[in-house]
Amino acid sequence: MNHHYDVIVVGAGSFGMSAGYHLAKSGVKVLLIDAHNPPHESGSHHGQTRIFRTAYTMGSAYAALALRAGELWTRLAEEAAAIQEPTRRHIYEGAPQELFRRTGVVSIGHSGSRFLQAKRESCEAFRIAHQLLDASELTALWPGFAVQEPMAGLYEPDAGVLFSEAVIRASKALALHYGARFLPDTRVVRLAAAGAGEQARAVHTAAAVYYADRVLVCGGAWAGELVTELADRIRPTRKAVGWFDAPPSLYGHGSFPAFIVNTGGSEEYYGIPDMDGGGMKLGRHNGGEAAVPGLPVPPFGTRPEDEADLKRFAQRYLPGAQRLNRGSVCLYENAPDEHFLIGQLPGRPGVWLAGGGSGHGFKFSSAIGEALGELLTTGRSRCDLSAFRIEG
Repeated sequence: MNHHYDVIVVGAGSFGMSAGYHLAKSGVKVLLIDAHNPPHESGSHHGQTRIFRTAYTMGSAYAALALRAGELWTRLAEEAAAIQEPTRRHIYEGAPQELFRRTGVVSIGHSGSRFLQAKRESCEAFRIAHQLLDASELTALWPGFAVQEPMAGLYEPDAGVLFSEAVIRASKALALHYGARFLPDTRVVRLAAAGAGEQARAVHTAAAVYYADRVLVCGGAWAGELVTELADRIRPTRKAVGWFDAPPSLYGHGSFPAFIVNTGGSEEYYGIPDMDGGGMKLGRHNGGEAAVPGLPVPPFGTRPEDEADLKRFAQRYLPGAQRLNRGSVCLYENAPDEHFLIGQLPGRPGVWLAGGGSGHGFKFSSAIGEALGELLTTGRSRCDLSAFRIEG
């Protein structure tokens, strides 16, 4: 068996699977390796849904990347749907699924806060459709909210919800369709130390060693185990999320938007309307508990605050949603200031990293995958990733 590839992608989650798809589509000989079989429940992409929006508080690089990602989500859905039978049955695990649904997204915070002002500036700079709403207008439009002055909102009508697990399936199907090789349930135990020649880019699993001209590490929350020099900058964090029984007339798709609520300072929650009868999804963006490499992540409910924190938020801002239906946990790969870490590793030629998603990375993964595919093949990309550099 030929164990040499143009590119090996270590970790086939949101960033890695997207990059593998774009690389394979461009004709690159690519190997995708993952410790599990995505989509799975041991990383950062499960839980069915993610919010997609383009107004951003973290700078113009994020807004520009989000706008490109929106174009690519549409293209991904069209391309996945076009895979012909019987190929589709073989590699797509069934019929193509919905990848994105426009629900609108409203960001709620204190009037005059930087949280809202930065989003407004982003909308104005990039001509993103938006509407500014005071507290009375918010509750008139969506009676499920309980908000009062000085709270206000910024509504993005074209934003919505990505079906994250379906996205992973579609990207995997297309990567395989274009000739990528995929090794699921295969843990990478070591990357060869920096040096000269092919051996500098050796990827060791328990069963074999694979070589590549370039290696892209997308290990998510556990990337620091392989890229040890960044272990102090990629912090795996356990996060709890819950689905609440809620009247569809108030909180269902078509009646209620996806939302982000900043209650003051860094305390921030998010929610997704009931999309399919399974309940309204709630989570907290900040906070969380450090996850320990090599140890199981404690399941939902093993910490009393898992349910209590979400219920406190619901009782205050979403009074019609009180009963927790079910819960789950996922992992954030937190980086300093929540900024992505993307680029070639200093002192390790040919070894690249894409990480630091910090709980907000999934929405960008279509554009990040495209940009990585371009950088690893041509050295240039249409989306500027320099704002996410690893150095510094």
